[in-house]
Amino acid sequence: MSKIFVSIAAYRDPELLPTLRDLINNCQEPENLHICVGWQHSEEDTWDNLTEFIRDDRFTILDIHHKDSKGVCWVRNKIQDYYNGEDYYFQLDSHHRFSKNWDRTLKDYVSYLQVKGHKKPIVSAYIPGYFPENDPEGRVQEVWGLNIMRFLPEGAVFLQPFHKDQWRELKEPFKTRFVSGHFIFTIGKFVKEVPYDPHFYFHGEETSLSARAFTHGYDLFAPHRPIVWHEYTRNGKQRHWDDHESYNNLDKASYARFRKLFEMDVVACTPCQRKSLEGFGFGTERTLEDYEKYAGLKFKTRQIHRETLENQLPPIISNYESGLANKIKYCINVYKGSLTETDYDSMAVAFLDENSQDLYRQDITGDEIKALMNANPEDRFIQIWKEYESDKQPVSWRVWPHSASKGWMDRIEEKISYE
Repeated sequence: MSKIFVSIAAYRDPELLPTLRDLINNCQEPENLHICVGWQHSEEDTWDNLTEFIRDDRFTILDIHHKDSKGVCWVRNKIQDYYNGEDYYFQLDSHHRFSKNWDRTLKDYVSYLQVKGHKKPIVSAYIPGYFPENDPEGRVQEVWGLNIMRFLPEGAVFLQPFHKDQWRELKEPFKTRFVSGHFIFTIGKFVKEVPYDPHFYFHGEETSLSARAFTHGYDLFAPHRPIVWHEYTRNGKQRHWDDHESYNNLDKASYARFRKLFEMDVVACTPCQRKSLEGFGFGTERTLEDYEKYAGLKFKTRQIHRETLENQLPPIISNYESGLANKIKYCINVYKGSLTETDYDSMAVAFLDENSQDLYRQDITGDEIKALMNANPEDRFIQIWKEYESDKQPVSWRVWPHSASKGWMDRIEEKISYE
């Protein structure tokens, strides 16, 4: 009769009510749920009504006007204040669907992993998707892993899911490098040992939580069967950054906190700065270096191990140092108004070091320029994505268009911000 503390962060979401109903209806022991909803709502959304759950003893509803919200990590931290010693912790978003007896399945996973010697297992992943307009028929019947795509220029890790090949042949949950913010199932004391950092906004949330959990002795696993589904598209639905002009400042502060936590800034953190991370730092059962060697990452140099890039499961089995690579992936935004000619036949695209010397250059053709200009007529910018490997982070980029009739035109250059 073990109890589950369910954390649900909801922001002006029409899927919240269907999610709560499906969560309860497909639970084998719904009487053993304590569901805490961070209900960030607006009076404009007349459909956003939790009357049917307000008097339900299993529910704790945090009534938060959406204008007072400081973001998803902030509200997840608020939710954890209401943890009351439950045996398990289950973290979700507010747009999910559930398989029958999901609670029994997830408890069994944790128990099985503990018997295998993992005292503190976490089951987490970017789970497969569903579509509200076509549910349950449209549910994706796959298993996904979660991995790094690249380091962002600001320092944070950009994550992406990958399809787990031959997943039907798997007999048990498989090891993973990262946890997902929208699906975490683990033992209840996780809430006290690895509390949610309210100072993160969006980017950096999951990587910091993964490393912190690992250093507190938690072992990271992904489910080997579809159990819960997540809505990814959310077309036409409000996000926090749609309503808050301050989101850009919150993002910048979050990036800075990530770099401070992982000591990625050029200038070392002072004791005063480190003190601000107290309670939300790393554990003592393992070191950050242990996590880096497990996951195949090196934060200070923003390097990724080749095994990690190839989606091989952790831990790293080949030489750690020699396998590290610098993967640079960046989107150059060029203002269309600066491209005034109609007969461009090529464009030099380069990333530069501090001496304005090329670190990487790859030209694009006239046809590619036309395609970029026409990709989104309403956008005032074209987006040029480039990916390459280098031992040095670029300081700036340069775009140099060539006109068939006028030759080389003015160069367009811009510094790359890492803050």
